[in-house]
Amino acid sequence: MNPYDFVPVDWERPPERRPYSPHHVFNGFTGMIKCLMKAEVPVFLPDQQRGSPKQFLKNKKGEYIIPGSSLKGLFRNLVETIAPGCWLVYDEEYEKGNVNYQKNLPSAFYRCRDIGQLCPACRMFGVINGSRVIYRGKVGFDDARCILAESHDSIYTIILSTPKPRHSAWYLKNGRVAGRKFYFHQNAINTAPGWLPRNAPPDKRQNQYIKPLNAGSIFEFTAYFENLDEEELSLLVYALFLENGMRHKIGYAKPAGLGTVHIQPAELFLYHPGDRYRHSAPAMVFTGEGLTNLIAKKTARFVDDQTSLPLAGLRRIWAWPPQYDRYSYPSKGWFDDHPTETIANT
Repeated sequence: MNPYDFVPVDWERPPERRPYSPHHVFNGFTGMIKCLMKAEVPVFLPDQQRGSPKQFLKNKKGEYIIPGSSLKGLFRNLVETIAPGCWLVYDEEYEKGNVNYQKNLPSAFYRCRDIGQLCPACRMFGVINGSRVIYRGKVGFDDARCILAESHDSIYTIILSTPKPRHSAWYLKNGRVAGRKFYFHQNAINTAPGWLPRNAPPDKRQNQYIKPLNAGSIFEFTAYFENLDEEELSLLVYALFLENGMRHKIGYAKPAGLGTVHIQPAELFLYHPGDRYRHSAPAMVFTGEGLTNLIAKKTARFVDDQTSLPLAGLRRIWAWPPQYDRYSYPSKGWFDDHPTETIANT
């Protein structure tokens, strides 16, 4: 089984675009959600400093962390998939391997460029142009700090292939972009016995030697939000906690089976519009059963939706426990022999 598949797009339902919300106008829900993230399998975020094996990323205090930017990318991608949102990649600026998929993406799904017409993901997470922030959005995350680190032996990864959009038999379907790529969860990680290719000199090695954290490791992080309307708050909560029988996947070496995590709510602080500046109106605090009930209420419209193409695809790919026993990339020889075979037949 190929380690990834594409969550399909409902082309009849383009992004609903609206003007941005000015940050000085308080007309929505503001608050924060404290979350716990438990590794179901080994997980790894690389420190960019040289070394062998590569170590898990740490902050200046020496704590293992998953950067807030990585969390933001994870949850933004989910909102783009579910809401739906615009496509930041497959527009006129995306060309790789002499491939330009703009013609395969309906114009209604193009990247947001006008802050007066933003899709749900851009309204929530912001808009950038290169390194310049056009609109900073209404949702942010601090770094996830590891509060319980379970040790794992160093491992050699398999060769981790880069995206190959030139292989249109997989990346296109019926003349349109196939969907958004997500990796399946796996019961066991797929490792190599050493450097690949075998006995390769340092400048020819195609895999990595890493030291991940083991299953059972726990991180904590906080999601901050301001001026979210009811629909946006529900989108954020669903993106954070999904539903029974699903898990998130984050970090390095996802094709090899790493990165499956279970995110759970710990505490939620919620302000109604304008309450932040009323000393007599403190935040509503939800914990325990009250928090569980609130999460269930906010996510019900997604959990109960059995007609959504994206949700059905996401449930299938991110099903936990995994549905298949073995996942691996087809060989180069397979691609040479099956240049037009679809991903469904791998």
